[in-house]
Amino acid sequence: MAFRYRRDRDRPHAAMMFREPRAINGAQVVTNFAAAGAGLLAALGGIPTVVTGQIGPVLAVAVGSVLIVGGLVGAISVLFGNWWLERVALLITGLGWALLLPACLSFALTGRSSAVWLIVALIFAALGDVFKRYLRIQWAYLDPRR
Repeated sequence: MAFRYRRDRDRPHAAMMFREPRAINGAQVVTNFAAAGAGLLAALGGIPTVVTGQIGPVLAVAVGSVLIVGGLVGAISVLFGNWWLERVALLITGLGWALLLPACLSFALTGRSSAVWLIVALIFAALGDVFKRYLRIQWAYLDPRR
């Protein structure tokens, strides 16, 4: 005889494992998928040529790959409530954004294009989000339900 749940609220699913509000977890999943999407664009050569010209196509693919791995691992870890894995993903994603920042900043300081400052501001915002989230989950060492 198969086990049956009495009510739908007794059925465990990924969103019920979190102690945080679902809106926060949903926002974290979206930001992780955005990082993975930015990494995919960088790996496929879709980032602006100003950045590719500064870091080269090989390094653009490497930075894109780092962002893809960090974003996907982060999204999966947020969905399943593995905060120790999310911390690793945040470090990987932060590394990807930090590797992209010097190239954008050096091009922005040349003064050839003022639109690059928007990319620099977005990278700073992404790094701030990674830092904020890392500090938020720092207390959960190995037990994600603690």
